[in-house]
Amino acid sequence: MDFDKMGICVAMIVLVAVLGVAAVSSGDFDIGVGEVNLPQINAGTNTATPNAYYEWCYQMGKTDC
Repeated sequence: MDFDKMGICVAMIVLVAVLGVAAVSSGDFDIGVGEVNLPQINAGTNTATPNAYYEWCYQMGKTDC
């Protein structure tokens, strides 16, 4: 008799979980989060890509590049 009660409880838990996932994924149920805006993070580094050929010439001390 205890197995019957446990089976009913497990079935109800599974039913509630499946219906909850279906409700949230449908989009009709709003949990109030809305739109989350993250701040722009700037590392402060130079993002310009230098010309590698001229960098190599400068490092090697060549003047005819």
